[in-house]
Amino acid sequence: MKHTQILVVIPYLPGQGQGRELEYAVKGWQRHFKEDFTLVMVGDGVSAVAPAGVVAIDSPRVAHRAGQYRQHLDYVSCFRKVREAFPDSYGYIRTADDVYCVHDFELLDVLTLKTIGEIGQNSISVPESWQGDKQRTRAALVEGGYSVHNYTTHLPQFFQWERMEMIWEKYKMDEVSYVDEDLYYNIFYGDRLAVNVHTEPQPYKCGIYRSNPDVAKIEEAFSSKIWITNSPVGWVPQLDMMLDSYYNGASTWAWGNRQDI
Repeated sequence: MKHTQILVVIPYLPGQGQGRELEYAVKGWQRHFKEDFTLVMVGDGVSAVAPAGVVAIDSPRVAHRAGQYRQHLDYVSCFRKVREAFPDSYGYIRTADDVYCVHDFELLDVLTLKTIGEIGQNSISVPESWQGDKQRTRAALVEGGYSVHNYTTHLPQFFQWERMEMIWEKYKMDEVSYVDEDLYYNIFYGDRLAVNVHTEPQPYKCGIYRSNPDVAKIEEAFSSKIWITNSPVGWVPQLDMMLDSYYNGASTWAWGNRQDI
């Protein structure tokens, strides 16, 4: 498949969405990304859920491997299929179905290096988990003499194919799970200055990661940030209503009614 546009890829895992996150995520890219791009979804059964205008690439889940975090192994399998589908592409932007674009932006905004500090050192209590992979990744970086910046920002990130494939092979990531963005950016960009998106002021991110967020700050983010993101616990009814009002013009949210959830 020939490709000259920018690839924007959403990995898909069935059963993870709690509501209309995917609808809002897709509409945000279509409305606000001011580049020529192709929006792709990849994952298990994705062709049944991909909205119109989105390229769907089915990628069955990888088998469970003892001691490994299955979702990260799945990422490698999924993105290898994207690479096969778009062999002429230079790289890709990886985003998620719980990342909502709410302000116009361009490729430069994605490329701007962003962190949330450094990867802390903790004991690995559950190897087959996100935190287990985080510590495995930190140990690999320390062993290789690299920095240990935490690039897991929950924001869109750009990856150049050849560099990412080099990391997949070096760390045997079809079989051993790591946090790939931490490997990629520490190895190739660890000596660069970056914006910490957990500090203010910064125009990039409003993250909703608790069940009782400050709704006034979310409302403000629609005019002051490029992206609003949430964790599963942060997907609250008020956020759904605000996104519905923003993307669909729904009248279910009283914008003046500011209160903590």
